[in-house]
Amino acid sequence: MASRGWLEEVRERAKAALGRPAPYGPDVDVAQFGDGGGPAGEGAVAEAAGRVGVSAGAPAYYIQGDNAYFRYLSRLPGVEVYRVEEFADAHPDLAREYLWRLVPPDLDKYTAVAALRGVGGYVVRVKAGAKVREPVLACLSIVRGGLQAPHNVVVVEEGAEAVVYTGCVIAPEAVGLHAAVSEFYVLRGAKLRFIMVHSWARAAHVRPRTGVLVEEGGEYVEYYANLQEVDSLQTSPRIVLKDGARAHATSVLLGLGRAKIDVGTTAVLEGDGAAAELTTRALAADSSSVVMRALVEAYKPSRGHVECSGLLLSDGARAVTVPQLAAYHRDAALTHEASIGRLAEEEINYLMAKGFTYEEAVSILVRGFVTTDIHRYLPEQARRYVENIEKLVAERAM
Repeated sequence: MASRGWLEEVRERAKAALGRPAPYGPDVDVAQFGDGGGPAGEGAVAEAAGRVGVSAGAPAYYIQGDNAYFRYLSRLPGVEVYRVEEFADAHPDLAREYLWRLVPPDLDKYTAVAALRGVGGYVVRVKAGAKVREPVLACLSIVRGGLQAPHNVVVVEEGAEAVVYTGCVIAPEAVGLHAAVSEFYVLRGAKLRFIMVHSWARAAHVRPRTGVLVEEGGEYVEYYANLQEVDSLQTSPRIVLKDGARAHATSVLLGLGRAKIDVGTTAVLEGDGAAAELTTRALAADSSSVVMRALVEAYKPSRGHVECSGLLLSDGARAVTVPQLAAYHRDAALTHEASIGRLAEEEINYLMAKGFTYEEAVSILVRGFVTTDIHRYLPEQARRYVENIEKLVAERAM
């Protein structure tokens, strides 16, 4: 493993934070979740991965089941895929440079438990100048239940381009806590398109923690969607942008059952000419609660825009928007839009007059609502992934 002194420092910081709650979302007792028992069967892990579109037939992939099943490789030139422990052993200096730099181990109890009890997670390294067209696929699944806290790292080196698609899933009958830590580095002039799909279940608590650094002239595009009911989901990704860097982040949130969802991205514009667009679309159905947060902080001449939109699909649901702008430079230009409403009866009636059933009309309108302009920042194969996700969200919102 990497330098023992450095890792011990990480662990000591984590121990001090085991009782530190997150500022948002329901508090979860991390101690009640064990480590998931023995290894899940290969068939069960493959079935779980297939539910989020990941298979071992891809040219580059990482598949993890609970804390005991790991399968990964890369056949793509210029792309390396590791399990995080393997990466730390093989490249101790790089591990110290990239692990726990963007997400501190003492941020809250969830990062603390990841530092102390986490197992696995992927490292994707894209070599300088590589233009990778095929996506790197990853799946993190909870099959037997318990705690899963992988540590994921993506490094896209100077001038390189890559697409990473990650699916996270839990078996329908499993009770689990997913507390992944993810750190993404987009180096000078590089581009990363990151797509994440969550397919949880009603007994799952989800607390991912994500940090992103976009260096000079880099571009980061993120698309996130949750497709199923979940007990509680809270995450607050943080994106730091240097000179001329750009970020476009879209979240599509589906609240079903009694789900308690609190999601919000922060973009920190540290560089001259940096720009960020943060977009959230939320569908709140049944008795779910969905909170949409977004914050742009500007410290240099830069541009930022926030858009939070929610649809209430039932009388028992709740939606809240919390857009925030903070400018610390006179030449920063920041804007936001926020709205919450319901599907317009006249639009439903118009489509029904054209021959669609009520269910079809609602599905068409929901599909239109969750479709954003993120498509224009994605290569063709990534666009197809997103189009399929939008279709699934529209179907499952019914």
